Amino acid sequence: MQVPEPIPLDDHVFDFAFHPKESLLVAGLITGHVHCYRYGVEGNQQLWSTQLSKKSCRGVEFTPEGSVLISISRDRSIQKVDVQTGRLLMRMPKAHKYPINKMCLMDENMMATGDDEGVVKIWDQRTQKAVKEYKVHEDFIADMIFTDGYSNIQINRGDGRLSVHDLRADQPTGPPEPVEDELLCLSILKNGTQVVAGSQSGALYLWQWGEWKTKTPPSGPDRWVGHPSSVDSQCKLDEETICTGGSDGILRLVTIVPKRRFEGVLGDHGEDFPVERVRMTAQQDFLGSCGHDLQLRFWDVGFLFEQETSKPTNTFYHDLT
Repeated sequence: MQVPEPIPLDDHVFDFAFHPKESLLVAGLITGHVHCYRYGVEGNQQLWSTQLSKKSCRGVEFTPEGSVLISISRDRSIQKVDVQTGRLLMRMPKAHKYPINKMCLMDENMMATGDDEGVVKIWDQRTQKAVKEYKVHEDFIADMIFTDGYSNIQINRGDGRLSVHDLRADQPTGPPEPVEDELLCLSILKNGTQVVAGSQSGALYLWQWGEWKTKTPPSGPDRWVGHPSSVDSQCKLDEETICTGGSDGILRLVTIVPKRRFEGVLGDHGEDFPVERVRMTAQQDFLGSCGHDLQLRFWDVGFLFEQETSKPTNTFYHDLT
C-alpha cells in the first residue's frame, strides 16, 4: 500500500495528532507554532499555521467531533483553535503554576492536564474551570490515558510511579510502590484490563487492572525485557498489540497477549533519530511518527487489520534486538 510522503519541518516537533474523521493532522512545534496539513498519497498540503505561544507547544489534540483543536504550552497556557481556519477561539494564560507537559481528553466536556512538577488538573471545558487537582508525583507527568469507568491514569517519568484517579473519588488508587525505572508512555489493552508502560531501560511493565487492590500483599508489575533502548512512545493498535517507538529510531510491532513477543518492524527513522511520538489514524490505515529528523513520517498498517487472525512476522527482527 502506498503511503503519503514525509512532511518536512524546519523545527522540532513535540506532538502531532490525526483528525478523528478527515485526512488532516496538526503538529505542535518547539517554536510555539502549530501547523495543519491535509495528507494523502497524492500529496500533502499545508492548510494553515499559527503561533500560539512564544514557548514550545507540548501537546495537541482534536476534540471528538473534530471541529476544535486544543493545545498546551510550556508557558502554562491552554488554547482552543478553530480547525477550519486556525483562528484562536480561547486562551487560558496561566492554567498551571508550572509548564504543562501532557494532556488527555476524556470526552467532549472533560480533559486532564499534567505539568512539570507532577500536578494534574481535571477541567470542565464548559466552564473552563479546574474541578479537581492532584499532586501525587515528584516529577513531571510523562503520559496520561483515560478509560471507561471514569478513571484517569497518569504515569510519571522521574519517580517511576503509576497512579490511578477515579473522578468520582477524592483519593488516588494504584500500585503502592514505584518501579526502579523511568516510565515514559502508556497503553491499556485487553478491553481495559491490561496496563502497559514503556520505560527508559527499554523494559515494558505490565499490570493487571485493579490487582493492586485485590492482591495481599500487593505485587509489583510483570517486567518484560526486549527492547535494546528506551521505549519513548507507544501506540495501541488493537486489544492485543502495540507499536513502540524507541530511542534507536525503530517502530516495533509487539504482541502483549496472549504471549509477549516482537512481531516485526513497522518503520525506521534511523539510529540517530529517536522516535518521540507515534499515533495511528482513525481509519487504521497509517501510522504517523516524528523524531529528531525533523520529519513527520507515515507507515502502512492497513494490512494488519485485513485479517484479524494474522499478524506479520519478520525473520530478521532478532538481529535488531
